[in-house]
Amino acid sequence: MFDFFFKKRELLPLPYKRELHCHIIPGVDDGSQQMDESLLLLSELSRFGVERVIFTPHHTAPRFMNTPEIIQPLFDEVKQKAAEQKIPIECEGFSFEYRLDESFIELMQTGKYGEPACQIRPLYGQYLLIENSFSHAIPAFDELAERLLSDGYYLVLAHPERYLYYAGHRGRFYHHLQERQVEFQVNMLSFAGYYGEVSKKMAYWMLDNGYVNFLGSDSHHPQHMKLLDKFLRSKDYAAIYDQLCDCIGNDHF
Repeated sequence: MFDFFFKKRELLPLPYKRELHCHIIPGVDDGSQQMDESLLLLSELSRFGVERVIFTPHHTAPRFMNTPEIIQPLFDEVKQKAAEQKIPIECEGFSFEYRLDESFIELMQTGKYGEPACQIRPLYGQYLLIENSFSHAIPAFDELAERLLSDGYYLVLAHPERYLYYAGHRGRFYHHLQERQVEFQVNMLSFAGYYGEVSKKMAYWMLDNGYVNFLGSDSHHPQHMKLLDKFLRSKDYAAIYDQLCDCIGNDHF
């Protein structure tokens, strides 16, 4: 007779249909380690309303020195297995989450966007997913960003709400980068408090102040999907759902 009180809230879908930040290629970084796990993550994203996925394994020295040659056969296998299992999701392509470190500077030497020798692989068109260090701001971040912009890229900074060394600066940091045409991709689980209270507050502050341009699951493992399921059923998510749908560009490349 008490089942009513324990009934789950309805799951609202993610506010986008294209996932552009995830670590689902198996065995190449700190994300999925097995093909079965990768297929489970894809199936869960589909259940949350995602229709297309751009895979973004890490490119970070020295631990994750991934290249297109390493990722391409694994991407092809994931795509084939997903089709065989009839997971209703398009494996649209792959890129990388590029940390602006010394190894990335070497990639920049191979050429500008569109040049045949260029070894940088964008998300889509000229869009590039980049990240800062979590422990400290990369000293040459501004200089590298300016150079990438001049080389023809559109920059998307991954999870800026998680760089806690910027939390005290708030508007100054985000306005500074936005003026330089850097856009921001916030993690869905930041709104749920998964990365801590400071990151949660920053995510909401960014949303309220117009600094959220893209969203991503940044999914690494099944636990992230369990937490996303819980958040997508929450009153907190329902309260910001329309606001998120109105501001993000995942589906509008």
